[in-house]
Amino acid sequence: MHAYSIYPIDYDWDMLNTVNETVSRLVENSECDSDQDNPKAYGRLTQFLASWESAKELAKKVGWEGDFRHEPYVLWFPYEGCFHCGFVFKQENNGNTYVISPIELPHLKPIACEYINNN
Repeated sequence: MHAYSIYPIDYDWDMLNTVNETVSRLVENSECDSDQDNPKAYGRLTQFLASWESAKELAKKVGWEGDFRHEPYVLWFPYEGCFHCGFVFKQENNGNTYVISPIELPHLKPIACEYINNN
């Protein structure tokens, strides 16, 4: 994944779905599956939660102090027949914005205070 620490983004956060909203939707979708032992029913939720945990750890490496100004949000990127999730959130302390993406976002590099690629 790629992690960017960029200057504050102050507007349009309401256009995105939060991590909690996405988790709720994934839980709903998994509950619709009649076979509770089907790994596909819970695989997407498990994968999403693992990605979120990895994203938080990676964000710490580019300066995130572990706090949020508001809820963290989810980004989706098309990738070889499916979508992969990324995350964006704003730190309370100084308002810096953190973008964690499964793909490189070259347009963010010039404005990034810090960048790391852990692929």
